[in-house]
Amino acid sequence: MPKDSSPVVAVQRFVASLLEVRTRLLDDLAPIASVVDLHAAVRSRRELSREGVTSSGIKYSVHGAGCRMEAPDGRAVDVDVVADPRFRRGVEAFDSWRIRWFLDEAAPDGFSNEEIVAACAQQARQGLLCEVVAGRWYALPEHINKSVDKILPVD
Repeated sequence: MPKDSSPVVAVQRFVASLLEVRTRLLDDLAPIASVVDLHAAVRSRRELSREGVTSSGIKYSVHGAGCRMEAPDGRAVDVDVVADPRFRRGVEAFDSWRIRWFLDEAAPDGFSNEEIVAACAQQARQGLLCEVVAGRWYALPEHINKSVDKILPVD
């Protein structure tokens, strides 16, 4: 895949894919409303298997603190459920490693972690992303990223 023209464009491409794949996954798994809810359905309520394929072909794999989602065309995105210290609830968040993995740019000629973090921070200042943990975890804005109001302990 050709390299994006800038780290900001790369982050925007990740976000667009995350929105598309996540929306299709949750539409297919209704009434599951978020990755936080999917985690609960798999781990606590045991209503769904840890891995599966939805009716529209989205593959999902619930892991550790997150979920990997893959579209039929091979685009894969990954998020973790991270405690948001402001709201004391779990939110679907991503970091530079997940974005670089999506971009397949962990190679030396790809964007650095620092470049991706700077692009995420810029997007957060513009209100296009939310910074969950400064310089580390980012999430889609609250009106798009609707997580279940699950209270999590904050370290």
